[in-house]
Amino acid sequence: MSFNALPNELIYQISQRVQPADLENYGCTSHRVRDIAAPFVQEHRQLRQEYTKISLNHINAAKLFYEICARPWVALYPRQLEIKSNREWRTFENSRGRAPAAQMEEIRLKRSHIEEEDIWNLLQRTGLIPALEMDTWAREIDRGDEDYLFAAMLACLPNLERLIVRLDHIRLEQVKEMVRVIKRQTSDPYRPKTLSKLFDARVIEREGADSCDLELFPLLASLPGIRFLHGRNLVGLYRECYRDGWMSYPGASPTITHISLETCGMSVEGLEKLCDSIKTLRSFKYVAHRAGWGLHRIANLLKNARETLEELVLSTGSGQSRFIGTLRNFTALRNLTVDSGMLIQRGKMSRAVDILPASIETATLAGNSLTRPYEEQFLADLYRPSFSYPNLRKLRVDDSWGLRDIGKDRLKFQKEFHKQTSPSWMIRYR
Repeated sequence: MSFNALPNELIYQISQRVQPADLENYGCTSHRVRDIAAPFVQEHRQLRQEYTKISLNHINAAKLFYEICARPWVALYPRQLEIKSNREWRTFENSRGRAPAAQMEEIRLKRSHIEEEDIWNLLQRTGLIPALEMDTWAREIDRGDEDYLFAAMLACLPNLERLIVRLDHIRLEQVKEMVRVIKRQTSDPYRPKTLSKLFDARVIEREGADSCDLELFPLLASLPGIRFLHGRNLVGLYRECYRDGWMSYPGASPTITHISLETCGMSVEGLEKLCDSIKTLRSFKYVAHRAGWGLHRIANLLKNARETLEELVLSTGSGQSRFIGTLRNFTALRNLTVDSGMLIQRGKMSRAVDILPASIETATLAGNSLTRPYEEQFLADLYRPSFSYPNLRKLRVDDSWGLRDIGKDRLKFQKEFHKQTSPSWMIRYR
């Protein structure tokens, strides 16, 4: 019997069980199937537009949680999740008088259509919450506790690819515990691992924080499959790096290729723990909030990425820097941006040949430390015909006078010399 020979009622039942990702193709199998599956395809398109990228506080997280209890297939749509904590609105009780009355009424309406058993079933299907804690989780979710709601979102959304966590001077202990449980999750052929598709994680602390939760970032870095990591305003005391687990967590995922740390103040030991297990790092950006904190040991810090690192951005953001040492061991490095003060050792400017690897394509020196004598000393080797960077295209300075190219004339001279003396010039400089 062919599929089209089935009665409409049976095809309708089959259409209800088609995975959302396959609904578009399923509706194209025949004109008859397209007409029967039209309501499901239309709902699929609407849900995809509404839930692919979501930004949640604890109120919106509660609405989404109750929506998933009523329609479990909604959990398959989110690809990007942004959770925003608020130290003053941590529960529904604290939100009274601040959140719009319409939102609170919508939550009460959604909750009235959900049975207690539905909440238990959803939490049980995750396989990450112990049975003895189900009652506590259900109670805290009904209270609107943002920590439990955000942790439930991580457990209930299987297709997440990007995660953004915005902190507000608070610690999300349940979220961190959920990440630990997910990392310890054993492989099961009948159930895919939670957050198995996650490849981009960002932890952003609110500006002006004197201290913050330094543990969430390395925990997310340890999840398998992570490739992009971004942290901002992760500032804490030196001893907090020990207390918050930088020295005890198992290490970063070896799949990480991009790390960006902006206005961060982490210890050298913490950064070494983060980068120790990374083997395929391609881009590293570190803007420290303290002068030279860890940047003078960059060669040792990224020792495992000497053959893969392609982009390096280093800055203290304070105008004061320490000498970073040579970068010639990074054989794949193409783009470099550093503070000009990082090239000065004991009052003497380093030469380009001692710092830049032969693979460099663009180099940018930031800050006002590069005076005219320092500039001449740094660029002196580019006048020597025997010394060349075959891939170098731009050598720039970004200071108070703007972004300017300081190596243009010297590169032109070098290219003209090799054009007259080497028959392979077009191959080297094409």
